[in-house]
Amino acid sequence: MIQQQPSESVVIKTLLEMSGITKEKVEQQIVELIQESSRPKILFWEIDDIQRATTFKKSFLEENILCDPRIKRYQRQFGPRGKRVWLAEPTAKVIQEIIMNEWK
Repeated sequence: MIQQQPSESVVIKTLLEMSGITKEKVEQQIVELIQESSRPKILFWEIDDIQRATTFKKSFLEENILCDPRIKRYQRQFGPRGKRVWLAEPTAKVIQEIIMNEWK
């Protein structure tokens, strides 16, 4: 009786599954990459953008979030009366850190 060798794709699939890489995980990664790449890249936020993203009132943001030195680090303003903007990505990470780790 002659044994037939498994196809190359079966061998590759078996090796990937043995290392914990499943079809579902690969599909999930692809979906996440597509979602991330389809999102517009926003460089800066103004206070209205932060308000929409967090659903907090402007006064609450001013008193509890925007005064934090980690947030101020990413704040820029052109002139004393110019509009304030914050680098979007690092500011979002700091806001998440403040809310998740420092609030009870």
